[in-house]
Amino acid sequence: GGALPVIQTLKSLLNSGDKIRRIDGIISVSMSYILFRISPPPNANRNSQFDKTISKGAFQGDISTSLSLHVGDACSFTDAVKEAIALGLMENDPQKDFNNEYTSRCLMILAKELGLDQSISPQDIQEVSEKLVEDEIDFNQITDEIEMKVQAKVKAAKDKGCVLRQVASIDVAQGEIGLKLVEVPNTHIFAVNPPSCECVRFFTERHLRYPLIIQGPSAGADSTASALLAELLGHMRSKIGPRFGAISRPSSMNKLPI
Repeated sequence: GGALPVIQTLKSLLNSGDKIRRIDGIISVSMSYILFRISPPPNANRNSQFDKTISKGAFQGDISTSLSLHVGDACSFTDAVKEAIALGLMENDPQKDFNNEYTSRCLMILAKELGLDQSISPQDIQEVSEKLVEDEIDFNQITDEIEMKVQAKVKAAKDKGCVLRQVASIDVAQGEIGLKLVEVPNTHIFAVNPPSCECVRFFTERHLRYPLIIQGPSAGADSTASALLAELLGHMRSKIGPRFGAISRPSSMNKLPI
């Protein structure tokens, strides 16, 4: 989950005695961005405008390669990939994003926390997972054939009132782990999940009716560095105790009303 507290949340649930039934969500920031750009939900730009208004400036707008580009306006697969690369959302080798290598390793980390890693490997997960594009891609020149195949999948979803999303899942009871391309209803949380953000849902015995959801951006140096620092401080406090592990906070924090 990069900068998101996905592992921390999972450990807290397990340590509290809760039992995980299912985990699913959007866990690849590159695929989150690309699929949102080629298959946005209707009126997506209205959500951004609403957040700008209600947050009184706290919301700075969706991630974008330019001020004039609105991510809620659908674009070609070729342009979406170029934008994702320009924004630094792709692996150094973008093929790892499209062949599900990176995402399969993320799922393997969650599986290990759940004790499901004895008889499965990242390669096993990768082999049974669906890909947006089956062909090898030359990212400097995406062919018209690949573009047409991707747009056909987008149109098939749109005709059903859906958008296309890559959803990772772990079904604990069935022991099934994988990634699927899913036609998601336009109003579902996976459909409106902002571009480049992750969205992970925990279905547990306590969270029976509605899942516990962790959502937000997880890419970027600042976010990742903050998450690593928080993890380090957490380990320090567990070793030396809260009394001696107190950390001074910025003065602005002390001025917040209680």
